[in-house]
Amino acid sequence: MIPSRSRRSVSPPKRSTTRKKEDNMGCLDIPNETVFTMEITPVKVGPGATDEVAYDLKRLGVKHPLIVTDRGVMKLGLPERVRSLLQEGGLSADIFDDVHVEPTDKSFEAIATFVQGRDYDGFVAVGGGSSIDSAKAANLFTNYPAPVMDYVNKPIGKGLPVPGPLKPLVAIPTTAGTGSETTAMAIMDVLSLKVKTGISHRYLRPTLAIIDPLNTITLPPKATAYPGFDVLTHALESYTSRPYNARPQHKPDERPVYVGSNPISDMWCEKALEYLGRYFRRAVLNGMDVEARTHM
Repeated sequence: MIPSRSRRSVSPPKRSTTRKKEDNMGCLDIPNETVFTMEITPVKVGPGATDEVAYDLKRLGVKHPLIVTDRGVMKLGLPERVRSLLQEGGLSADIFDDVHVEPTDKSFEAIATFVQGRDYDGFVAVGGGSSIDSAKAANLFTNYPAPVMDYVNKPIGKGLPVPGPLKPLVAIPTTAGTGSETTAMAIMDVLSLKVKTGISHRYLRPTLAIIDPLNTITLPPKATAYPGFDVLTHALESYTSRPYNARPQHKPDERPVYVGSNPISDMWCEKALEYLGRYFRRAVLNGMDVEARTHM
């Protein structure tokens, strides 16, 4: 069991004494944040959930999506299977399989160049975090072309906000670890500076995540273990991060997508650690253990 903990209480707001006497209502001086936002990607979970991808895309109004994946996943046949499912549902899809494992500014530029002038009205990411983050980049640059560094987070890039909503993006992860299918960030390395950074904005968040444990059963033990440790570090990192109410206040449109630890994220971190203790070893030792794969 994971020991429960008390949420840090929000310091009561102090009444300001600097207002003029004619301000009868007074003023609240609140130096720290008091609000956190949970923007969550809808998640479809269960063995065989991938079979419904055509239905999901048609419901989103998509007719001609681009499937984004890497060559390793391509060899396993899943992207072609997804394309066949889409064709059976009356959709046409292309495949981009040149995703760079651990994306870079150059690989983001490559996929941005690939999508220019094409009529894709949605995206399907099939693979790990690299494929999903690359699909986010493709979606961004299809809608709002610009140099990659314009959108990269400050101080590495200009940190310009994404101007508006993007096209539907359905993420189908093949690993249990990165969580990119529900996040609002696209992580990459800037090769010239030798730093890891990313693009962060709520519009990058996938429209739907399809979590199908059957897509992970062919992962070898190491490819299961490494993302599992990613789950561990993410859960510990979130659980021990500075709480949202210890951070400076932000305007709603400036509030960061990662708000800090909060009561809801604490609950999920505790459950993630509990599931890791119960199912991680089983998933590594027996890839065909669907129960363990599902809980991972």
